[in-house]
Amino acid sequence: MLKRIFLVGFILIVFSKQSWSGAFELSSGFSYSRSYYSELSYSWTKRFGFAFGYFFYERSEVEIAYQDIVERNYISGFEDTTFHDRIYSVNLVQSFTGKSAAIQPYIKIGIGQLNRDAVGTYIGGYAPPVSVDSVTGVLGVGLRLYVTRTFAIRSEATSYLAGGSVRNWKNNIVINFGLSVVF
Repeated sequence: MLKRIFLVGFILIVFSKQSWSGAFELSSGFSYSRSYYSELSYSWTKRFGFAFGYFFYERSEVEIAYQDIVERNYISGFEDTTFHDRIYSVNLVQSFTGKSAAIQPYIKIGIGQLNRDAVGTYIGGYAPPVSVDSVTGVLGVGLRLYVTRTFAIRSEATSYLAGGSVRNWKNNIVINFGLSVVF
């Protein structure tokens, strides 16, 4: 599967137009969710990320990205944990339409570093690993909706593949909404 993704990405890069190469993109996104399970049990997650990209063809971009994710879970009598993830990645972003299109779907593939700090306990006094530092693969799909030629609203679903295994794509999915500026 990963070989097919690389092959499709390579073909799209080779056949991309160069008319928009040399442009830069700065984007940022944020999301927050909170759930109450009972009067004493809850969970919340906040995500913030930003990316800086360089278009080397009209539809092909190299992106340096950062995600900061904090997840807090408190389930009375069972779990009291906080996880803080920081993900640094370098990605190839391949759009399916050019800049002249108002709607620009894209895919993302890359490699990154996941740094996780955890505190808390589970039922029975067990604790999560205090720190995890792992190389991770990055797969994503997204959509830019251009409001002007240089300003877009961006939505993206990204999976961080723990240990680079595609089988784990469902385990770490981040959905962000944000803005992009192309200059």
